[in-house]
Amino acid sequence: MDLKLDFDKRDYARTLQGWAIPITGAEEIAQRIRLRLCIRRGSFALDPDLGSRLYSLPRGDRAMMEAAAREIIEEALAPMAGVRLAEVRCRYDPEADRAQVDCRFIWNGQDIAMTTEV
Repeated sequence: MDLKLDFDKRDYARTLQGWAIPITGAEEIAQRIRLRLCIRRGSFALDPDLGSRLYSLPRGDRAMMEAAAREIIEEALAPMAGVRLAEVRCRYDPEADRAQVDCRFIWNGQDIAMTTEV
């Protein structure tokens, strides 16, 4: 069991009464995946292997970006037993120099989908 995070506020999500919200199952796994993808690999001194290198995703050709994203994501999720990356789609906006990575994972027979911007 984990406590739900509010990624926008960078804090724990809370009820109206101020209590932290516990999460389990697919919601907990999705949060763990998101943390691993959003944290820069090597930035956490106590666990230098935590995180991903998505910040270094090469820009340009969609097929090249998707192949690189797949490799980066699989590396980041290697310690998470039972989580499998099923699909990766990338979109790149050259004017903003922003890439959007849409992922679909399989955990315990359940689909978990998420989008990350880099």
